[in-house]
Amino acid sequence: MVALVLKKDARLDLKTTLQNKELLAQAALLRGVDMTSFIIEPALKAAKEVIEQLHLQTVEQEALFNALSKPSAPTEGLKDLLSAGTFGER
Repeated sequence: MVALVLKKDARLDLKTTLQNKELLAQAALLRGVDMTSFIIEPALKAAKEVIEQLHLQTVEQEALFNALSKPSAPTEGLKDLLSAGTFGER
């Protein structure tokens, strides 16, 4: 298996409490990864999910707009219903 190594050329600084830092360090150690990987992997996963969800919402909105912009011709049943008058007139 060939691993792709990307150059890490950006820095991300986080401010937190000492207790949170120690908790993250302990959890990363227990998982057997460095603290950067422990923090960044779930953050990247969450970011991708947010972006994908927003993209899906945009696609769905466009599909709804397109459907409403091009109404279909009324069916025979709808024409009959509309020509029958109001419920009180029946």
